[in-house]
Order: sequence, then structure tokens, then C-alpha cells
Amino acid sequence: MSTVDRNAVLHALHQRGSNLKKWCEAEGYGYRNASNVLRGISRANFGAGREIAEKLNALVGSTS
Repeated sequence: MSTVDRNAVLHALHQRGSNLKKWCEAEGYGYRNASNVLRGISRANFGAGREIAEKLNALVGSTS
């Protein structure tokens, strides 16, 4: 299971001068799907939700 720390992701995006909507457009994901992953509504166990969770976690890891 890929859990995503919402505040850490939003902080990492803000540090890059971006936001979730811009990130989704750049990565080719739907905003609603990414938002559901970030808010914990999507469990992100497989499929696009899991890909989104892994990329958002990598984003947080790359700014640390």
C-alpha cells in the first residue's frame, strides 16, 4: 500500500513553484484522481492511483 503524506506533498509542490493541478497536467493524470489519492479516498493499491502515489512520494523524497 502506498500512503501519501498530504502536507509533505503540497509543501514539496509549493517549493517547486507548482500546485497539484499543474503537476497533474505535466504528468498526464487527472486532477480528481490525484486529489483522491492525496486525500486518502483512493487506496492507491494498483493502477493509476498507485502510480500517482509513487510519483508523489518520490517528489517528497527528492526535496528532502
